[in-house]
Amino acid sequence: MNEEHHNSEPPGADPSAKMMDWTGKKYRNFMDYVAFRDDDPTWMLGYKLVLRFFGILFIIILSPFLILGLAIAFMAVF
Repeated sequence: MNEEHHNSEPPGADPSAKMMDWTGKKYRNFMDYVAFRDDDPTWMLGYKLVLRFFGILFIIILSPFLILGLAIAFMAVF
């Protein structure tokens, strides 16, 4: 019996690679948004500095949950 898969994705598309690409693009967009430029006024530099601080804080807060999730995933596999 011959079955064909009708997906919109190419057969070699890896979901984890797609997620890594998406995350990388979002991170680059965020870093471009908070980049310091010569023509930015002083208040804009402060705004961007606060956004960078919250971005770093968000990553630090999120990291234990990611490590815990990876540990559970490895325990489930092994």
